[in-house]
Amino acid sequence: DITLQTESEVLGTLLGKVTLGCQILGGKSAMSSTVSWQKDGQLIYTQLGNKGTAHSGYEGRASVDSTKLASGDISLILSNATITDKGTYTCQFESAKKNMELKLGHLGSRPVFVMKKISSPRSLTLSCNSEGWYPRPTISWTASNGQTLHPEFQQETGPRGMLQVQSKVTLTAEEGLKVSCRMNNPTLGAETQETLKISGEFPPDVSPWLIAFWVVFFLIVIAAAVAFYFFKKKRDAIKEKERQAKEAERQPLLEHSETDKKNVKEDYEKLKKELSDARLVNDSEWKRIQSKKVANVSLTKNSVGPEFSDGNRYWEVDVGDRKEWKAGVKKKDVAVNKDTNTNDSVWALSCGETSGYCALLPTPFPITPAEPPKKLGCLLDYKEGQLTFYDAERKHRLYTFDAKFEGPVQPFYQ
Repeated sequence: DITLQTESEVLGTLLGKVTLGCQILGGKSAMSSTVSWQKDGQLIYTQLGNKGTAHSGYEGRASVDSTKLASGDISLILSNATITDKGTYTCQFESAKKNMELKLGHLGSRPVFVMKKISSPRSLTLSCNSEGWYPRPTISWTASNGQTLHPEFQQETGPRGMLQVQSKVTLTAEEGLKVSCRMNNPTLGAETQETLKISGEFPPDVSPWLIAFWVVFFLIVIAAAVAFYFFKKKRDAIKEKERQAKEAERQPLLEHSETDKKNVKEDYEKLKKELSDARLVNDSEWKRIQSKKVANVSLTKNSVGPEFSDGNRYWEVDVGDRKEWKAGVKKKDVAVNKDTNTNDSVWALSCGETSGYCALLPTPFPITPAEPPKKLGCLLDYKEGQLTFYDAERKHRLYTFDAKFEGPVQPFYQ
């Protein structure tokens, strides 16, 4: 008789690698017989000797380590786990079968506090925001003075089925009050939290604007520590302002009266200032970005840098006063030209005398820098699939690509 040993329950992280352990007891080799894996009764993978076959939906993601078959290890390895991968799996070798349950979760970003409103001189509403959760987290609020808090909860489904969550409370402000927001993933048993300390004097007749000043001041200090976890909505707002700035720039002033011309110019300048303020990177975040700088990337004209397939990397490209250039990252062995598929092989910014500054998308997206950048900063987060460009001299964020990198990528400059 053959006996299989497995765990009844396996925990895994979304987008990560999960091993569903299955061992033949007694040291029997699995080299000469077929190993099969099923999910919810459907065959997903078979292995015979050194040859493995993954079925629909699991191609390139499911495998068995053939080097361990001789010792009876027939564990299934799943890469880039998705929400649809959770369920009941069956490990089978000859006549022996064993079931296990795969549960998946994802720990979201560290919470960010946002002040929503001031209802009275001593009453304010705070929001605790986070993204990248699965499943829905449990959220708890505590205040250092023991006051009872009654949170409201909202959620939205974000990329890859993960959740963006928001919890709001209204509290009574006082000097030295500490407020904590804790979010817990019930599947993984992991949590993240943030604490806000409110400072300032709050007499009964204090002006609401004084409360707003102190609360906003300390929220800014906290936000500096977690600025990397900005939300997608902010990026969308920046893109919308870029679009509005472009439209205002193209609007023909000659068709308006002198008063209309003045109003249009003022609106355009206001849009540019709002866009510039939204892009500004604070000193704390800039120091964190600079700490990722790599020494082995030194790009000159028409050059390519080293390969990257993991981690965070930052480098700078000196574009100077050149009128035409392209800079960013590309898949290994991809030649960058006008016919290159920018959707899944090249992620870059370009500058042209007629086209101006653009993000290279299937339809180029226009960008309106406050001033022409002379030194381009590039921050690559391979695991999260993000490439962010900066005006390195002014510490302005220019554009962020959301991508899914598959295989090595290389910095380039043309």
